[in-house]
Amino acid sequence: MRTELRLHVGLQNKKSVITDSFFTSPLKLGVPNTERERLKVVLMMASAGILKGDEFVYDICCGSGTKTLLTEQSYTKIFDTGDGGAKRRQHIQVEQGASLYYCPCAAIPFGGSNYSGDMTVRLEEGSEFAYADIVAAGRVGMGERFAFRQYKNRICVELGDIPVWLDHCMFRPDRLDLESLVFFDGHTHQGTFYYYGKREKQQQFLDWYLGKQEEIWKTAACGITEAREGICLRALADTAQDIEELFGQIAEVLELWK
Repeated sequence: MRTELRLHVGLQNKKSVITDSFFTSPLKLGVPNTERERLKVVLMMASAGILKGDEFVYDICCGSGTKTLLTEQSYTKIFDTGDGGAKRRQHIQVEQGASLYYCPCAAIPFGGSNYSGDMTVRLEEGSEFAYADIVAAGRVGMGERFAFRQYKNRICVELGDIPVWLDHCMFRPDRLDLESLVFFDGHTHQGTFYYYGKREKQQQFLDWYLGKQEEIWKTAACGITEAREGICLRALADTAQDIEELFGQIAEVLELWK
């Protein structure tokens, strides 16, 4: 089933509001609300999760001067796709002076699932973009640790026409040792947090991490690096909640809730 979402956020009376939206089943939008100056939009799904043959296509635009928080209702369950697969393609535009914090809930690939995601984010000068992504090793409590066929997720962030951060995640349990140091290192959850914004805020992010590193490592193994533009933190932990709490602290430091 092909499912489409079109979402445009603009300014009306100096407030961020949804100016245009379109979606097809099973996707729908929760009732938007404004927290401080930021419009909170929740993506909801009427089905139990992502099924064989599903194709999701998102087209999202945050207009100049807007502030948006885009999240999801619950964890994304990727069911056994048999001999098929499922995919999601996303195109996001963040215009000049706009701020978008996109924090979908954790993805859980079930045994036998095959998922492919592709997201392109186009930024304009003076914009702000933060993205949080968490993926689990599977339904670990059900004995499905790395029992999926494939989990693939590609993210490309462009400033103008120049790629400034590219993350290509390809997990194939039949070909790769996902328990090894270069993948999950014995943990069950992997998280990625990317931020692009003013240089002083990027430095603030880095300084906070370096100052809190010893405390952070009590619950999550982390590494941080500067991209061509922006900064990225990668985390490993044994629960999604540990990574969510870490990312929540980062969002507070970067004032992404405002």
